[in-house]
Amino acid sequence: MRILLVNHGSADTWGGGDGVQIRETAKRLEQRGHHVQLQNSDQPDVSGADLVHIFNSRVPHAFPSQLAACKAAGKPVVVSPIWINLGRALWGSRGALPVLQKAVQEGEASAARELTLLEKRRLVVAMPEGNLEWHGAGSFHAEWHQQIPGLMHQVDGLLPNSWLELKAVQTDLHWCGDRFNVAHYGVDPKLFLDADPEPFRQHTGIQGPFVLQAGRVEPGKNQAMLCWALRDTQLPIVLIGGTRHWPSYAELCKSISGDRLTLIDHLPQELLASAYAAARVHCLVSWMDTCGLVSLEAALSGTPVVGSTFGHELEYLRNDAWLADPASPQSIAEAVLAAWQAGPQSERPLKLKRRILEEFNWERTVDATEALYQRVLNS
Repeated sequence: MRILLVNHGSADTWGGGDGVQIRETAKRLEQRGHHVQLQNSDQPDVSGADLVHIFNSRVPHAFPSQLAACKAAGKPVVVSPIWINLGRALWGSRGALPVLQKAVQEGEASAARELTLLEKRRLVVAMPEGNLEWHGAGSFHAEWHQQIPGLMHQVDGLLPNSWLELKAVQTDLHWCGDRFNVAHYGVDPKLFLDADPEPFRQHTGIQGPFVLQAGRVEPGKNQAMLCWALRDTQLPIVLIGGTRHWPSYAELCKSISGDRLTLIDHLPQELLASAYAAARVHCLVSWMDTCGLVSLEAALSGTPVVGSTFGHELEYLRNDAWLADPASPQSIAEAVLAAWQAGPQSERPLKLKRRILEEFNWERTVDATEALYQRVLNS
């Protein structure tokens, strides 16, 4: 097969799990004898491809034009939607931001009511385009939300990263196709399994235990809420991820945690694996993640993991991690402290590591991917 893998045009600058999935998929498809090309483009050149695989349907300026290019050329299209309800995610990420800013600037008491409304899902978030309620209803992005179901019905095959994601696409976008497969994310054990913590310690000078969160520093990833949740503890926090898209958000995190916070813009994968191993807990209580690939990487390094109740992480983490509500500082603090006290040799991290090795690897991801390609082409 001649396969074109497509991500949005700004993928290089944003990074993320979709880029990792594309690279790992391409490598293994080539090993299996297929001709593979990669393009980060909102208007891809699809000539010469037998099939086009688009990753990430959540980018409004990219997905419609990518799909249009494929349809104009008569190319079959498989989509990895990486879908989460955008209205709900934006409600959480854009709702928590001003509440935490107010708490920092005017004192905790001034924002107590808003924090309670956020946690109880009663906060109404005012956006320039309209208001949002917790379930995603409101006038914000109404046109884009109305457009996505029609676009998704044009695809020839769907490749979500979990059964929970498939259900979300069916529920949110009314998708009722029957050509689909589930391709769970994988993790490379050569990089992350029982990594050595010493290179990270030598690189940073951080010798003691800490709470780690890897990923872009931005409202969707909810690092400021993690900092707020741990403000009355003495736990050091390390955030590894780019800050250039939301520099003011990084400053908010600093203003909450002060000297207990270390911000690291980027690390190569070998040092990132070492950072996971050096951490006492990895926490990702995100509003935007369908899985949280960094949680799987950290777990393979043996680190206890705290995940979010918001996305589709439960399918991966199950009872082998600690879960927290991204809107609740108390929930986050309790989960982090429980994971910290349990430690890496406790039952949950050991079971999660073992299960990731058995269930979540890139070969199995590409098995599911290749099978769907064949089904779409045969149809």
